Amino acid sequence: MRLIDDLRDFAVEANVYALMRRGGKIIPGSQREGHNVFTITGRNLLSKLLAWQTISATDIPFTHRRTRWMGIGIGSQLEVTTVSALAQPVLATPTDFLVPLQSAEFPTSTSVRFIKEFGTNEITTTGPPVTVTEAGLFGDVSPANAGGTEDVGHTAATDPTLDPTVGNNAPIAYKSFEGLTKTIDFTLEIRWEFRF
Repeated sequence: MRLIDDLRDFAVEANVYALMRRGGKIIPGSQREGHNVFTITGRNLLSKLLAWQTISATDIPFTHRRTRWMGIGIGSQLEVTTVSALAQPVLATPTDFLVPLQSAEFPTSTSVRFIKEFGTNEITTTGPPVTVTEAGLFGDVSPANAGGTEDVGHTAATDPTLDPTVGNNAPIAYKSFEGLTKTIDFTLEIRWEFRF
């Protein structure tokens, strides 16, 4: 009976922090924080990371997916596990909706934090301001289905990589928040922290 209770206690918590800076200083009123949703795609990724497809002299994993990308948007949708794409993605660079994360940190032995600072030349260049209202965290290879229910490849050579030029990739985690207006004068930092 206690084993069942212990299993119920195991949960992945995630927090998202966003803020804007100008000249390295935080802009007052620009901080956003809250809990995100861990999508079906993300839950599938985690379950596949915990198991081996075969255990033998040559172990074969179920997946090679790892957290690699971040994307932002100007839309909003309910934070539910079935989120399969950003509501209204915007380009972070002139050609890419997804950009690589800058770093991963381990604040504790049971947490990981992913960080991306969008520079003054990302999201906005010389065009009009962009009001960012959503963000997604993405794995580095695609599951076979948009809902993330299956993996198609089991080796690094055959797993299909995400195409950062496509805006409808399935996120592993999603967060919507009160808008932050990004211009060429500001940087936008997003930190995504998972605590187990």
